[in-house]
Amino acid sequence: MNAEGRRWGDEHPVVVLVHGQPGDSGDFNEILKRLPARVRCFSYDRPGWGRSAASATDVKGNSDYLVELLRSQGIVKAIVVGYSYGSTVALRATIDFPDLFSGLILVSPVGSVLSMSMVDRMLTLWASFLLSFPVIRSLVLRNQSRARLIESFYQEQVSLAGDLRDLSDGISSIDLPVSLIVGADDLFNPLKGTLGLLDTLPKVEMKLLPGVGHLLPDQAPEVVAERIFSMWSDQVNH
Repeated sequence: MNAEGRRWGDEHPVVVLVHGQPGDSGDFNEILKRLPARVRCFSYDRPGWGRSAASATDVKGNSDYLVELLRSQGIVKAIVVGYSYGSTVALRATIDFPDLFSGLILVSPVGSVLSMSMVDRMLTLWASFLLSFPVIRSLVLRNQSRARLIESFYQEQVSLAGDLRDLSDGISSIDLPVSLIVGADDLFNPLKGTLGLLDTLPKVEMKLLPGVGHLLPDQAPEVVAERIFSMWSDQVNH
């Protein structure tokens, strides 16, 4: 559910969902359907995506945007669920604003330079090519929504390697329960990047799902929903 305009209070943690690229808040619909109504959830469109009026930015800009949005909604305690690029934003926000978060669930996580695949690099080169030549750009990107998608992807991706290097020094400081959910057949996100998170985070567990790839919100929504509910219940009952 998109909670724009609602005030939340602080009696229980709110589950905050951060989508990947390309994507929008609707990417979590199958997960939300599987959660009990009493689990309060907040999803939103990141800058440059969906219905957001903000322009695409880097990981730090996304993190600051998320925190400002949560504060504007009165959310003072959150379990953050980050999918793909959204997991990078979730990690950055948790490092910079630790008092706001009570747990992390990272789905198909991008947490280190090792998480960047050859597919990422090829797509970035392709986007750069389209955006660099006015004639090609005018022919290919006549559709405004398509043009925005490519521009947003490029804006985030071109700074991602540096953003991930900046992130690496702070990951070990995250003193929260963290769950990693990973598809064993993920071709977009090399497993070695996730294993680096497993080695670095102090309070972490990993669930490796056989037979599924990168698109876990659609391929295994029941697994993600179960983990969200489990972490939420642990915090509500203690």
